[in-house]
Amino acid sequence: MRKHKADRIIALMVIILMLISLVIVYAIGGRVAVANNAAHGKNFSDSYFFTHHAVVIGASILFMIIGYKLPYQLLAKIAKKLFWLSIVLCLMVTILGRMGAGIVTCDLGACRAFYVPVVSVGFAPVELLKISAALYGAYLIKSRKETKQLDSKEFWVPYASIFAMTALFVGGFQKDLGSTVVISMMLASMALVGGVSWKNLVIAGFVLLLAVGVLIAVAPHRMARIMGWEGEGDSYHLESSIISFGTGGLFGLGLGNSIQASGYLPESLTDSIFSIIGETWGFIGTMAVLIVFAIMLTRIINVSRQTEDTEKSLFTVSVFAWILSHVIINVGGMLGIIPMKGITLPFLSYGGTSMLFAAFAVGVVLQISGWTKRKESNEDSSSGWGQRRTRYSGSSSRS
Repeated sequence: MRKHKADRIIALMVIILMLISLVIVYAIGGRVAVANNAAHGKNFSDSYFFTHHAVVIGASILFMIIGYKLPYQLLAKIAKKLFWLSIVLCLMVTILGRMGAGIVTCDLGACRAFYVPVVSVGFAPVELLKISAALYGAYLIKSRKETKQLDSKEFWVPYASIFAMTALFVGGFQKDLGSTVVISMMLASMALVGGVSWKNLVIAGFVLLLAVGVLIAVAPHRMARIMGWEGEGDSYHLESSIISFGTGGLFGLGLGNSIQASGYLPESLTDSIFSIIGETWGFIGTMAVLIVFAIMLTRIINVSRQTEDTEKSLFTVSVFAWILSHVIINVGGMLGIIPMKGITLPFLSYGGTSMLFAAFAVGVVLQISGWTKRKESNEDSSSGWGQRRTRYSGSSSRS
């Protein structure tokens, strides 16, 4: 198969989301700085958040380019080592955080990121875990499928171990249920598309739900969020979010006129940025953002469908599930459709590691999109994943 141009629409959608994010942070960054200075005794300048976010976006674009240029074969080769490295780092951030080490940041008892004071940069190991789980999971399914061991212990022991360690080190020690659910959805999506039997999928799904239930039951703050969602507990964050959407109405208050960003809406730059978009640009603005996500996700899943390499196709499915899970959990929580969970909105939320690694993952998808089937003719209805009989132009050699 001959190499061709990558799917530029995916890259364009990412850039659009980043630009929207930059505009929102510019508009409310000064208000957030004033609120933080007053509430927590900080000394942020009016331009601090905008400047920091602009640097992160620039670095994220660089990460996307690196993901596009770095050969997938190299990433696949180091996938297992990368996974174990991310697990070790997740354990280290917990241990060092509980020891009170200055290189780890903790919030409300949850220690999730390393911190480098000199450059004021944080690194959350769970984001590395997401990309490594996608790479390693895709490798496991492909290799076991080739040896007809997909429903044997040779597959399930290592594959289930990815989830088990994620649940323990991320959901348990780091108290990050949101990321645990995201990684679980990535693994489940790859298993579903990869051809794992329905019987084993049902069993795995039951175990997953049981594990999530246990993680919720043993954490009082998670139960409090569910109670707040049901209207029986502290629902301040949810109520403030709904007020943002209600205040914004159809067309919004306009750029720079946000009221909720002045200390009323928690995490207005990060987890709650979708609510700020609703307040600023109204229903029209939020729908525009969701349409951009829909276009990007549709193009990503099409790359998976048109990729002949099983491992690359599965990796692309995992990236689709990664981004979609973030969008559903974040937007659903802000609208009160599901219990609220602190998780970023990809390419929009203020931050660092989350955007960097999501951009890198999309860069890898862009690389894969340059080797997909170009022209499609008669559909082969016997294929389980929408594979089609294809007419190629030029060389018939395969990558």
